[in-house]
Amino acid sequence: MSIEVISRPFCSLCNEEGKQLYLATVDWLFGVPGNWGLRRCSSCDVAWLDPQPAPKDSDKLYARYYTHSTNAPLTRLGRLRHATLKCVLARLGYPVPRPKEILPQLLSHVRSVARAAALDVLALPASETGVLLDVGCGNGEFIARMSSLGWTVSGVDPDATAVSYAWSRGLEVFRGTISDLPVTPCYDVITLNHVVEHVIDPVGLLRECRKRLRPSTGRLIITTPNINSLGHWWFNRYWRGLEVPRHLVLFSQDSLRECVKRAGLSLYSLCTETRLARMIYSPSVCAKQDGRAIGERTSFKVSTRIAAYFFQGLEDLLLYLKKDLGEEIFCVCSAPTAV
Repeated sequence: MSIEVISRPFCSLCNEEGKQLYLATVDWLFGVPGNWGLRRCSSCDVAWLDPQPAPKDSDKLYARYYTHSTNAPLTRLGRLRHATLKCVLARLGYPVPRPKEILPQLLSHVRSVARAAALDVLALPASETGVLLDVGCGNGEFIARMSSLGWTVSGVDPDATAVSYAWSRGLEVFRGTISDLPVTPCYDVITLNHVVEHVIDPVGLLRECRKRLRPSTGRLIITTPNINSLGHWWFNRYWRGLEVPRHLVLFSQDSLRECVKRAGLSLYSLCTETRLARMIYSPSVCAKQDGRAIGERTSFKVSTRIAAYFFQGLEDLLLYLKKDLGEEIFCVCSAPTAV
């Protein structure tokens, strides 16, 4: 499988030449061939892939992607997480039955656990239920969850295999990009859940979202890996969040704030989150040990899984001291008032 590449030495925000961050990184997650470099702008604090795959070859990057798979059966730990999620959803106002077991009720009051569960619905309370569009919806897992909670949902994604699976679940999903949808400001919420890092022009994507949000009340929710996270500092080129060559741009809080501003959106809140710390830790450890096809693994060594819990605990603790260390940026912005 050959992939055409494009040289991109300059920052898309300030047009300065970026400094080399890493050379000759490989896709140890899903095995896309090639050696990939990353640059970082010292002024804008944004990082990007250089060279980048040509847009015409983008489908090749996702041939074995995780959005092509179905949900695995729940394990005992998975059932506990699901029960804990129900407790948190009930507190967010959703009409879900509270589990009778004591353990999930107790866990739902642990701050980091409760926050991670809330982010399964992107912290959207039941009081704001309305019309939601998930951009880059993949196989539709998120919109299926939100539909079950009373939201009117639809999604859009360019991946034919993922969209086909979403259709098989009876979900309203369009194949393509948000630019292919009518420019009608009809959405109460648009979500970009780990999507903005996959596009060449993130500001352009945010502008397209802005055009389709209800003026004043519409909200855009963005989640994306944090280039300034503890995990990146810890693992460097083996950090799971790099995900070359699918992640074309990587953000800090400052660089994402600048993109939001340039897109004409109003920033409501911006912070970093630790919910992905364990998910980041285990594959990063395997990559450092020269592992391959890690994205298709369903389990890791017991010692690695235990260490991942300690890593997340450390990140939770350090976040009190330095607010930008979380693995993930969580950003909420709003559409401007109609003139």
